[in-house]
Amino acid sequence: MRIDLFCQVVDNYGDIGVCWRLAQQLQHHCQLRLFVDDLQAFQRIEPLINPSTTTQKIQQTEIGTWASASSSIPANVVIEAFGCELPSAYQAIMPNSTQLWINLEYLSAEDWVESTHTLPSPQANGVTKYFFFPGFTPKTGGLLRPCNSQSTSINSAFWQRLGLEQPPSTAKVAFVFPYPQAPLDRLYQSLVQDDSSWTVLLAATAPAPSLAQTQTLTIHRLPFVAQADFDALLDYADLNLVRGEDSFVRAIWAQKPFIWQPYIQDEDAHLDKLQAWLQTTSFDASLQQLIWDWNTGLVSSETLKQTLLQLSQWQQQSQHYAQLLAQQSDLTTQLLAFCSQTAQKTVK
Repeated sequence: MRIDLFCQVVDNYGDIGVCWRLAQQLQHHCQLRLFVDDLQAFQRIEPLINPSTTTQKIQQTEIGTWASASSSIPANVVIEAFGCELPSAYQAIMPNSTQLWINLEYLSAEDWVESTHTLPSPQANGVTKYFFFPGFTPKTGGLLRPCNSQSTSINSAFWQRLGLEQPPSTAKVAFVFPYPQAPLDRLYQSLVQDDSSWTVLLAATAPAPSLAQTQTLTIHRLPFVAQADFDALLDYADLNLVRGEDSFVRAIWAQKPFIWQPYIQDEDAHLDKLQAWLQTTSFDASLQQLIWDWNTGLVSSETLKQTLLQLSQWQQQSQHYAQLLAQQSDLTTQLLAFCSQTAQKTVK
């Protein structure tokens, strides 16, 4: 099987983050090309990328620019991530070689996803496009799941890349990667009041803290980190505050206490997505309410403080939730199976 995977970097690196994770798994099962419209953004999460090169090979994946796709012979399977518009010249010659065209959609737990997953949509060039939805239930395409080959070592070099000479000396560590609307001051207040001392490893894109450091709270602003180091932080921290899609899914698999902040949308559509996801979890009512209140600005430092006192129970719930999801087939496995089965039907 030959697969061409297209990624358009919209904002916040989430699109290329998901695509690079997927590419690193697909490359073991097929001949893979990844076309990206912004190699400089790609380089920020994968330092091996050379942004001035039209084509290059990283691991087992051939990586090309968006422009280079127009002069390429399309693969028999084409995956466009998140509805990105493929180059018109590429689309025009797809009927000569492409058997299957897939739109890999954004992640959602809303009810309509199950009924739309794998639906066909005939296109103007004569190739049928199929909608493929990641999701949290067996009737969806599943979630990207990390594998051991994508892990990184926590050693002195790792901490130096983060601007630290040594690991945090506090009892607990929080990794904070929020959108600007997150009520971070209330988080910091709760950490100061906690019986344990905390270090906050604050993502480069996060708002600057207005709270001064104390004897029990240290806040360290991180540089922009590569994807492998980002994942290691999620696995290392005692508490993760994440956003969007890419870090959200990876935080689930870290099996640590976490709070998810979905991408802010008009008319509070993101809250519908949040509520739909919360209903699929195995979290108790108080933890679901905490995550909801975090996203609506209603969370209090006292509520956060009380939840932190039960951090071990929170972690148990996170572990249980990940174990339940692990019983379902992962996204890469389902995607490859769908490609193989559908392509065979097309040939027949």
